[in-house]
Amino acid sequence: MADRGFWSVEFVHAFTTSGAHLLARLQSNHLGTTQAELPDGSRLSLMRPGKDVRLRAAREGRVLPKETTYRVITFTENDKAVHLDTSLLDTEQYPADELIARYRQRWEIELAFDEIENHLGPGGPLRSRTPEAVRQELWALLAVHQAVRRFAHDAAANGPVLDADRLSYLRCVRIARRSVPSQHGTSRRTLANAWKGAIQEARSRLLPPRSGRGWPRTIKKPMRWPILRTRSGRSKVAPGRWAHNQTTKQRKHRGAGRPVPRAQPT
Repeated sequence: MADRGFWSVEFVHAFTTSGAHLLARLQSNHLGTTQAELPDGSRLSLMRPGKDVRLRAAREGRVLPKETTYRVITFTENDKAVHLDTSLLDTEQYPADELIARYRQRWEIELAFDEIENHLGPGGPLRSRTPEAVRQELWALLAVHQAVRRFAHDAAANGPVLDADRLSYLRCVRIARRSVPSQHGTSRRTLANAWKGAIQEARSRLLPPRSGRGWPRTIKKPMRWPILRTRSGRSKVAPGRWAHNQTTKQRKHRGAGRPVPRAQPT
């Protein structure tokens, strides 16, 4: 899955030739040429690479298809038309409603990044100092994150089925950190009992259902910390870009470090 701005002939070709499929958001000016209307309300579209793209690919020794067929799914969200494009063309195996529901979960990857960086990882720069050690540390973080998420999934499916998002990831991490060292070298029966207890603890306090992400896109404003800049030739520090938090602090010895003129011999 990908956000809008990435869809192109090169992008689709790079993924589909490797056996993968794509589901991405489409800009309204990249809907392509409609070829056919599909039963579920979606449509087949056609796009061709531009001249500059073809020339660049030829210089780099890459071969691009002359045209690419993809599927466009349009739905309305907050009175605004949203377009999705996908290489999954079978409407019976991949219904449009299911793909729309899957794409709405795409933003969950941002929460996964937060889980790895702030709840599971060191919370700062990696401790490794060599490229190979950095790869090993990243691999370990991803593997442990997958294991914790698998535990949350199994706990949500054990008993009355719950959405795995209702289980706190931080609680699952704390359960693993507390129980794994204490269960070293124990019997299978003890491990099974510990597993049941961990599942009950993970399901004991659930998070409220997530409301989804529907906030409109905005441009982030610059940080508004007051920046103080010293103006040359003045004895005071003038306020910076923002006029608030002005200061009248005196700057002594403004001539420090400058060469002192010497008197000319007579």
